Amino acid sequence: MEMKDLKGTTKILKAAADEGRLRMLMLLHCRPGVCVCEIKKVIGLSQPTISSHLRLLESAGLVESQKEGLWVNYRLAQDMDQEAKTIIGLLHARLKEDPQIKEDLKKIQKTDRHAICKR
Repeated sequence: MEMKDLKGTTKILKAAADEGRLRMLMLLHCRPGVCVCEIKKVIGLSQPTISSHLRLLESAGLVESQKEGLWVNYRLAQDMDQEAKTIIGLLHARLKEDPQIKEDLKKIQKTDRHAICKR
């Protein structure tokens, strides 16, 4: 997705300018294919808040979803332009040693969607 103008860049930066959304971006950077219930378990925000954040990230072209059986899996957008990928990479480089991000990544490795996602 090409967003190489001032409005597109502002949209990307505004989308990333929230602690919860940054945590989600870092989760998806390190582990694509995460569903809302897994994000909820790791980050601790409510399902409506997580869904709202994911919609905003999708609108900015940073995240995409794919339905797989019972789940809707989220990942970083594959068609994200190179500059947006660079921004996400810089955020990851800056935050990868953050204690909260490290804890989130540890939790997501132990999260079993079959145990927590009730359908």
